[in-house]
Amino acid sequence: MKRRNKIRIIAFSGALFAAMLIWGVTASVKAAHYKTAIDITQQRALLQACESFDSIETTLKKALAAGTDEMLSELAAQLGSQALGAKTSLSALSSGETSLYNLYKFLSQVGEYTRSLNKRADGGETISAEERKTLGALLNYASVLSAQFDYMAQLMDAGVFSFEEINKKLYETDDKSGDMVSFMESAYDAEDSMKDFPTLIYDGPYSDNILNKESELLKNRPSVSMSEAKEKAAFYAGIEKRLLFEEPDTDGKIPTYNFRSDDMRVSVTKSGGMLAYMLSERSAGVEKLSAGQAVEAASAFLDRAGYSNMKPTYHMTEDGVCLVNFAYKAGEYICYPDLIKVGVSLSDGLIVSMDARDYIMNHIKREPPQRTVTEDEARQAVAGDLAVHKVSKAVIPSSGGNEYFTYEFLCSGKNGQDALVYVDAETGREDDILILLYSDGGTLTK
Repeated sequence: MKRRNKIRIIAFSGALFAAMLIWGVTASVKAAHYKTAIDITQQRALLQACESFDSIETTLKKALAAGTDEMLSELAAQLGSQALGAKTSLSALSSGETSLYNLYKFLSQVGEYTRSLNKRADGGETISAEERKTLGALLNYASVLSAQFDYMAQLMDAGVFSFEEINKKLYETDDKSGDMVSFMESAYDAEDSMKDFPTLIYDGPYSDNILNKESELLKNRPSVSMSEAKEKAAFYAGIEKRLLFEEPDTDGKIPTYNFRSDDMRVSVTKSGGMLAYMLSERSAGVEKLSAGQAVEAASAFLDRAGYSNMKPTYHMTEDGVCLVNFAYKAGEYICYPDLIKVGVSLSDGLIVSMDARDYIMNHIKREPPQRTVTEDEARQAVAGDLAVHKVSKAVIPSSGGNEYFTYEFLCSGKNGQDALVYVDAETGREDDILILLYSDGGTLTK
């Protein structure tokens, strides 16, 4: 072989080795960044779950001490919100894990039970000693859960807590990762402590129906294969199919095929091939787009993903990402249970997150009530010191999984605080109040 050819081969081999080394390092860095970002998201969700369970425990203590119907009513509303917050955090931590039945059952019933007591008190009935005893039982369970989730947070701070499943084989080796405790292990322990939690019987809707219900939207949709789902996932994510890798499927109420790339996760329903969830860990750059442009980009994305008649309701900007909440519009009514959240990068308008699981679980064909109170009659339920600026019609969820057709009144108080007041369109009773919180990032409700 000529000397020149030898030099060429050596040079080419060296270049190829260097390229492969650079590619390997880059891929490793990207994977590490991806894992770190996911861990941070889950760490935040665990801390939020701790706060929610702690708040539930505190509010139940207050409910036991409440001496007036007005105070019980206020505390019942707080419990409903806190239970919903805990459910949201659990969903983010367990990726749709459905084996935590008793935890979700407790959260569903704790809000609905106090709500039912409040309705009875409004009707002039007295809360019995037996019902206060039930509140005490709920408090005992809440105290146990609060302590267990607080312990998880302590383990996380100590660096011995993992959000991934720990292989049992690790416990049989000297590998120090065998000392790690996984979230699902701890969650199963919490679930086990709730195995004796009773089904509560009370006047009002049976709150466990939200745990047992199935998605009406997916029920009659044709099944898709893994390959078809992967193709759809690539389309939704805007990347090549070959860059997606298969992950374990998710079973339960919304069965999905799951895929990942070096910086993205995508979940597609096994029935119908609908985009259920997407999360990108691309770093946000310099903000170049307005919130309005982000809303337009999010709306266009939902149209492309097959979600029509979606109306943007609220948005919030944080760390270069605008998170837009959409709700389904059915005739005159905005259907808040049919919620989709879309995150848009303000640096380039790319979609960095999307969560349609609430929509998939709750979307149904709704028939508005034939007889409703008039707008003027509903307005009478709004406090006299509130100024009404806008009236809309909305479907809102209850903590027990039911829905109410309502009038939505955008109001402001004398102190300048804005609020949304919901009045039942059939009964004319006040159903809920949300406080509007404004910031440089956008609008939130509380």
